[in-house]
Amino acid sequence: SSLRRKTKLSLVIAIKDKDRIVFGADKQVSGAGSKSHNTIKIWDVPELPGAIMGGVGSLRASQVIQYSKLIDLNAMADLSYGTIDTNYIITVLVPQIVLQLQSAGVCCIAEDETEEKTVMLPNSFLFAYEDQAWMIWNDLSVSEIEDYLAIGSASDVAKGVLFATADKNPFDRIVTCIDAAAETTLYVDHGIDFLATKFYDKDHAAMYKALGLEQPKKVTSKKKVATKTKKEAKKA
Repeated sequence: SSLRRKTKLSLVIAIKDKDRIVFGADKQVSGAGSKSHNTIKIWDVPELPGAIMGGVGSLRASQVIQYSKLIDLNAMADLSYGTIDTNYIITVLVPQIVLQLQSAGVCCIAEDETEEKTVMLPNSFLFAYEDQAWMIWNDLSVSEIEDYLAIGSASDVAKGVLFATADKNPFDRIVTCIDAAAETTLYVDHGIDFLATKFYDKDHAAMYKALGLEQPKKVTSKKKVATKTKKEAKKA
């Protein structure tokens, strides 16, 4: 492939938890011999409540999609789409992702070993809505997630952790995945973001406990939890 990633892969995790999907991601991004720990890799889809996304690969591609309007509710009604399903992801959402990236000047054309040109995403994406989630691979193919999935660096390590922790709550599982991955690869670190298609009141206590942090007396947002730094992770 002629595509070249300018930032290294990260780790994004999706877990099906009863009537919702929970995402987790590390916050490190690295490239050109340096790294930072404040990168957003999972985000809400504001035009569709109950929808969230995540991406690994090109940071630029993730940023473009994060700030693009991907879902046209009026068009959904005109096309008689009753809900977001696999058909919608394949026939509407994936072409929209390609269009937004191309419009922003993010290359989506690659050459294979036969020099045949084909459309390839510089990223792999996760998309979740309510209690369903899909993997959008960089060759534009789509897979529906059954129980869990990890994409990016040390994803095999994370999948092993997810298999072994099926009886734990999703936040504990995500923290264990990222801690294990951080011990395995340079491209994942201990800072963690959580996101879900639906949050419950008890989630904040569970998130802070999973991170080994003391829960503040007043929490102003249900969307994210304070990041556990590398130093805090070593103390935990």
